[in-house]
Amino acid sequence: MDRPGPWGTGNGWVVAGIARALRLAPEWPGPLRAELAGHAEEVLTACLAYRGADGLFPDVLDDPAAFREANTAQLLGYAALTGVADGWLPRSWYDVGADLLAAAGRRVDGYGRVTGVSGAPDFAAPGISPEAQACHLLGHAALRSAQDSLSPG
Repeated sequence: MDRPGPWGTGNGWVVAGIARALRLAPEWPGPLRAELAGHAEEVLTACLAYRGADGLFPDVLDDPAAFREANTAQLLGYAALTGVADGWLPRSWYDVGADLLAAAGRRVDGYGRVTGVSGAPDFAAPGISPEAQACHLLGHAALRSAQDSLSPG
């Protein structure tokens, strides 16, 4: 897919991929882990600047006229919560991650589908996608992991 601007979902996949890699490769050397964690936090922070009052993001982050998109919030929420659970992001990211998931959750329809995401198959217009459904499940699993990591005992 050729996207002319900073695609929200693409940025979300970057941080989600980093979060997943850090979780699955604990043997990676400390300097590499720190560099990746720092990059993820930098991208998370940069994306949040484009978050709207509804908690979601424009499909193209710097284009306020782009359609409102929910999967970006899910991906960023997953990364933030995974970072908290795994200890490479501070606890302050927990509230951000949980709020991002909640914003996307307001887009779940009566059939359990996350709507208003970059829709399959070309991801150029709002719709639904299997990827967004998977991100919804991953995000909520990360929320539980983060809650467990913050619970005493």
